Amino acid sequence: MPLYTISTQRPLSGSEQQALVSGVTEAHCTITGAPAQFVQVVFSRGIHLRSKSSLHILGSIRSGRSDKIKSALANSFIRMASQLLGCSSARCEVDLIDVPASWVIEGGAVMPEPGDEQEWLAQQSS
Repeated sequence: MPLYTISTQRPLSGSEQQALVSGVTEAHCTITGAPAQFVQVVFSRGIHLRSKSSLHILGSIRSGRSDKIKSALANSFIRMASQLLGCSSARCEVDLIDVPASWVIEGGAVMPEPGDEQEWLAQQSS
């Protein structure tokens, strides 16, 4: 958790995929403070996207994030993806879905609420 699905009409090269994974992970961790090991990214290609879109990122993130954080995430992803893929930012879309932490299990334990990650990680290593 979070899970980001990056969908494109055209296949992405391995280096493009790695750059997108790094960019999404870095932005998510910088903006939310969540540990990098929580971030998961999957790719889907050959997907029919909305008119004129080159890339769509669907993020399932833990509930409790403010609108300001969600907006910062979406804007960061759009800037990063448009730069990496050399396309207009207008052709990159982001949708974020709130998922209650209690609905997600990571490593056999229910995920913590946003902000409680360090205590949760300490308990998992005990």
